[in-house]
Amino acid sequence: MIVYKLIEEEFDNDLLGHYTSFGINAVDSDTNLSVAYISDVFLDRVNAENYIFLFNEEHLDIMHLENVIDDILHLC
Repeated sequence: MIVYKLIEEEFDNDLLGHYTSFGINAVDSDTNLSVAYISDVFLDRVNAENYIFLFNEEHLDIMHLENVIDDILHLC
């Protein structure tokens, strides 16, 4: 089973300056190995935590992760 975890990240960007964002780490719960890591997805911690909770609650299949993130980003 895949477990999704929130990762806090710090970035420096020429246009935005220094900022904190949140990425997603997908971990295989049997091996405890990371199977996917998507960086710099969310800027808001609460929003990120809510989506991570939903991914885990609904057992999001790893093959749909990138499409779901694309859909989320298009909603913003």
